[in-house]
Amino acid sequence: MMNRIKDYFSFSAKEQRGLIALLGIILLALSAGIYLPVIIPQKQFDIEPFRSEVEAFLAKAVIEDSSAISNQNQALKFTPVSDHQDLEGFQQSPYPFNPNELDESQWKNMGLRDRIVNNIMNYRKKGGRFRDKEGFRKIYGLTDKEFGILESYLVFDPPVKSEYPKDTASKPAGFQDQFTKKEFLPIRVEINSADSSALLNLKGIGPSFAGRIVKYRSRLGGFYKPEQLMEIRGLDSVRFNQFRDQIELNSGLISKIDINNVTFKELLKHPYFEYYLVKAIFEKKDQIKSFDSVEQIKYLPVMYEELFEKISPYITVN
Repeated sequence: MMNRIKDYFSFSAKEQRGLIALLGIILLALSAGIYLPVIIPQKQFDIEPFRSEVEAFLAKAVIEDSSAISNQNQALKFTPVSDHQDLEGFQQSPYPFNPNELDESQWKNMGLRDRIVNNIMNYRKKGGRFRDKEGFRKIYGLTDKEFGILESYLVFDPPVKSEYPKDTASKPAGFQDQFTKKEFLPIRVEINSADSSALLNLKGIGPSFAGRIVKYRSRLGGFYKPEQLMEIRGLDSVRFNQFRDQIELNSGLISKIDINNVTFKELLKHPYFEYYLVKAIFEKKDQIKSFDSVEQIKYLPVMYEELFEKISPYITVN
């Protein structure tokens, strides 16, 4: 056992020289850390000029932040009409008003643009009523500045309260049909004929989505099923299900394309007709001179059942 321990701690002449050299380097490093600061004095830096610059910068930042907060608070205050010189129209100061009662001339006298007045009147003609400021804000085309001017003057009808208790047994005969059913019937919107203001009646649809629906409907030529609305950018199934029960659809209003008379470029503009499909249709038409029926499209090499069902409502043969 002692021999093993002795062998472990015994070193050759080469190993002994290496160990001595290593100890010398360690001692030299320790000595340098102790004596170098004494031999080479450290240079002293004056940080006062830098400290002064930092303090001046911080003081300036505080002043600018205070100014920004003050400007923000001023912006949040109601701005008089006379300060909105960039808005054409508002020549007269508005007054407290109920948006459900003003006629067309009163709106125009207030200074609203004709386009906005028309949207408001169309909305009311279709049975719509403004119940709160958020509902009025959804009028298509109304800018944030215009709404900011009118917001403080909006007055709405108080909520209608029933004179009868909730117990239906104590209500007069005919009360359910005369009041309750009519009170809660949702507004129905036919999506192939509705303008932007009428589309605002749909739950979850504001001015932006109303504009997108009208634009996409124009490109398609009309909708043949409600689910096509989910092809519009940003309109997902969650939003669609909010107003699904409010919409109606008249497929007879779809604008159809005569494939015997349409040009290549015109057909390519339709969202459902990609280049490969348009090319196949025109190659076939060059062979047979003209189509006798829409069914002939079914037999194009590039056609499949789902695609034919998708495009067939939009094409016809004359």
